[in-house]
Amino acid sequence: MPTLPKHVAKGLILTIFGSLIISCAIFFIFLKGSDIVVVPNLSGLYLEDAITELQDKELIPHVEFKFSSTSLDKGKVIDQNPKAGTVLRLDNRVTIFISKGAVINKVDSFIGKNVDDVLINLKANETSNNRVLYHVLKPIEVESELPKGMIIRQDPSPGTEITSLIDLQFLVSKGQKEDLVKYVKNYIGLYYKDAVISLLNDGIGFDIKLATGSDFGSVILQSLPLGTKIEDSDKLIITINEPKIDDLSVFGILVYKLDVYPSNVDMMIRVKDSNGGSSLLYAFSSKGGFVKLPYEALRGSILELYIYDKLINQTVVN
Repeated sequence: MPTLPKHVAKGLILTIFGSLIISCAIFFIFLKGSDIVVVPNLSGLYLEDAITELQDKELIPHVEFKFSSTSLDKGKVIDQNPKAGTVLRLDNRVTIFISKGAVINKVDSFIGKNVDDVLINLKANETSNNRVLYHVLKPIEVESELPKGMIIRQDPSPGTEITSLIDLQFLVSKGQKEDLVKYVKNYIGLYYKDAVISLLNDGIGFDIKLATGSDFGSVILQSLPLGTKIEDSDKLIITINEPKIDDLSVFGILVYKLDVYPSNVDMMIRVKDSNGGSSLLYAFSSKGGFVKLPYEALRGSILELYIYDKLINQTVVN
């Protein structure tokens, strides 16, 4: 195959290169002179940045929102019309589609997150998406070695299908309570209920023995003397004379065998009478296990045990 002389080949290359330069110059002169602009690529830009980019090109932004497959692109451009590279005249409209995040059809996992941050984000999502998925109940706080405010457990569990408004309950760490030194007080002579309330408030484990005597309902004996230092594993035994009651009432001792919790949980005993009225008998914090509590109540009443305001047990007084 014949080869072109070097000076001819060099001339052809220069001619082609020069033609390209002239063509580009004519193209850009044409664009400027005819008020034409190339649509920029807006994909991945946040709404404000995309609008600024279009306005700089003298194009009119039109914004629409839609859900996408991931929450990571929320607030960003996920599509545009016309596409990037399209040639338009100035002041033409470009539609940009902004992600509203993923369509949520399962309960998210909030475990390990700070409860305050979660509540703020849930509220923000409700406002931006105009869609309420969760009715957040008052968080339950428990002592824990985990940082204060961290969500330990949630109900419903992560991954639960969302078919309607969900009642969402968090179990939240309130940090670790410093161990306080506890000392035995003098309970002898106190009415039994006053002694029990004092022991519950001080977090001292106790057991009860019954006796009969003229000093009705009073503590007559305690197993440890006043001022004794007591540990969590220790148990004080108090002996009380049975109180004097009428034929319409019953004196007894409630005995519960509860789960043992890693930290104290809030409990209360309420008395519900036959007319539906309810009164508080005891309110205290405990790690569970065996719980014994004396009571006086009218026959036919119901003694109700609550843990964190949730009814756990009912006992009919006979």
